[in-house]
Amino acid sequence: MRILVFGGWGQLGAELARAAEGRHELVRPTRVEVDVADPAAVAAAVAGSLPRVVVDAAAFHRVEDCEREPERALAVNALGALAVARAAAGAGARAVFVSTDYVFGGRPPTGGEGHIEDEAHAPVNAYGVSKAAGELALRAACPDSLVVRVSGLFGHAGSSGKGGNFVETMLARAASGERLAVVDDQVLAPTAAAEAADRLVALLEAGAPPGTYHLANRGALSWHAFAATIFRLAGVPADLVPRRTGPEEVRRPANSVLEDTRTAALGIPPARTVEEALAWYLAERGAGPRP
Repeated sequence: MRILVFGGWGQLGAELARAAEGRHELVRPTRVEVDVADPAAVAAAVAGSLPRVVVDAAAFHRVEDCEREPERALAVNALGALAVARAAAGAGARAVFVSTDYVFGGRPPTGGEGHIEDEAHAPVNAYGVSKAAGELALRAACPDSLVVRVSGLFGHAGSSGKGGNFVETMLARAASGERLAVVDDQVLAPTAAAEAADRLVALLEAGAPPGTYHLANRGALSWHAFAATIFRLAGVPADLVPRRTGPEEVRRPANSVLEDTRTAALGIPPARTVEEALAWYLAERGAGPRP
């Protein structure tokens, strides 16, 4: 199938290209070529490529910048999703919106470890609000659509918007010998971009019904625990200490673990644990033993 990916050169987009290689055709315009905040450009790109699936993986995701520039966050993350969904629907294509754990705010009301797919949105910052709005816009504009949520992505392409990813940042800072104070009061399920990409392609190949799907790795770690796991698996000594989130910092979810309750019914194997996915990532970059 032909898949058009906006935001296709970031962490997830790069892994989508790998996952689809030899099986599907990916079209990945750059942000310079097509800005999702420009509905006319989006519509022209969709009309020109005639895809079966349109993926919106573009995002304005620096949390602090979203607080300072909420208009831009909404333009990219919400109105951009709307433009993509309308263009996809007009072309008879499926639309996929890559969303985030930050549409949730705190401890899951279900009593489980993580948030399930149809839980009500409860964002606590501008980034989460904009992505929740994007989800709603997509569903309204394109009935044949998928919302796929990821959490704390780490991929070999890094993050164009953040200048790397958490794993690389931690390893670089440890190498410099600085003391690392990492928050221990925010729990999530960090996710390998490669695994999220593989599972997204599997959803499309399985003809997944419209709806919301969680593509995070399995597990629940604080950022501090994740950092400790990085250093342990990489065999890197680090001066790592826990800290609490400061009152001056942008509010983030206390618990944004994503629980997958839907992919098994489609015959898709369960995601690896965070530790398994991290071990694979480190082995691929040459920083740890191959699992």
